Amino acid sequence: MFVYFVFAYPFIMSLVWMMGALVFYWRRERGTPSSPPVLEEAPLVSILVPAFNEARILRDTLTRLRRLTYPNYEVLILDDGSTDETSDVLREAMEADPRLRVVHLSQRRGKAHALNAGVYAARGELLITVDADAVLHPDAIQYLVAHFIQPGGERVGAVTGNPRIRNRATLLAKIQLVEYGSIIGLIKRAQRVLGKVMTVSGVIAAFRKRAVLDCGLWDEDMVTDDIAISWKLQRRAWDIRYEPKALCWMWVPETVRGLCRQRMRWVQGGIEVLIRHRDILVQWRQRRLVPVYLEEALGVVWAYAWTVSTLWLCVQALRGQVPWNLVQTGGTCLGLMSLVQSATALCLEKRYESGPLARYYFYAIWYPAVYWMLGAMAVVMATPRAIVRTLRAPGRYAVWSSPDRGVST
Repeated sequence: MFVYFVFAYPFIMSLVWMMGALVFYWRRERGTPSSPPVLEEAPLVSILVPAFNEARILRDTLTRLRRLTYPNYEVLILDDGSTDETSDVLREAMEADPRLRVVHLSQRRGKAHALNAGVYAARGELLITVDADAVLHPDAIQYLVAHFIQPGGERVGAVTGNPRIRNRATLLAKIQLVEYGSIIGLIKRAQRVLGKVMTVSGVIAAFRKRAVLDCGLWDEDMVTDDIAISWKLQRRAWDIRYEPKALCWMWVPETVRGLCRQRMRWVQGGIEVLIRHRDILVQWRQRRLVPVYLEEALGVVWAYAWTVSTLWLCVQALRGQVPWNLVQTGGTCLGLMSLVQSATALCLEKRYESGPLARYYFYAIWYPAVYWMLGAMAVVMATPRAIVRTLRAPGRYAVWSSPDRGVST
């Protein structure tokens, strides 16, 4: 039974994601101009940049933030109790640009706490959260703001952008490049078509300040602030949209240890959200969130089923009783589906790349072999941690260190 589910679930979900993404493309991306939208108004935008010991990379981020083409914005650096030379970098930056302000927090209490402080310090009604190591496309803000001010945008609570990979020299980085297109990009498009989104991108997302205040700000005890705020907004009937033209370049881990730590945190945060919001299953007014909830929950079930099935197949191999017909047929179907999914995603994403994206298609073959195993192991290890943390440490500040940002540039 577990073996059949292990093969069937990713096959079916790949079909759902591809069909949803193609519908999204047909409705909202096909034929749209490459130039940024002309805005009838330019409301003040506050860019919130949480930072903890980011002196090494923060100077480059701030320099690039000064090159944005949007005419009306401010930058708030939220210094979460840094102990390195971050304050010196910020002092230099404030002298160079009057649009830059700094909120110094005396004690480190995590990204969500820093963002909450930034909400009260921000002057703009629209907030854009950006990681300290991220680089925004010069026109990204126009694409994000357009969703809030266009007709029917009153219900828009957040817009998530399109993160791109900066470092592409190692095998792990190239596999993640394919992943961000073939999995994350497809899922966001498909979920947007279905009406609800699992999470905004933590590296780049725009929020309406009134919506953030309405849902009670960011949860400071959740290890993934982006997933938590997404669910709180949608439970309050705020709309979340996906804007693939709002580009943001980010660093990804290039070591196995760094990648494992990142995925463990993502998985743990997702499970914490499932636990906290489990009551939507019995609330009729939250029924549109149920498919997203079940998709995430089935992903957890699949990880355990994959682990059990793998152990079972190992035992059967020792006995010489492996069901080779099932394994070969299922493995071939999943492999082909993964390649079709990656090809579909790269075709959708190629317009957002300066160079040919097809040259990375070769690395799509590594995705099922490397990431399915890594993802399943992360779920199996993170689920008990999420349950224990939810039961034993509710309300405790979620503090985590910056991820591995790559060994090459």
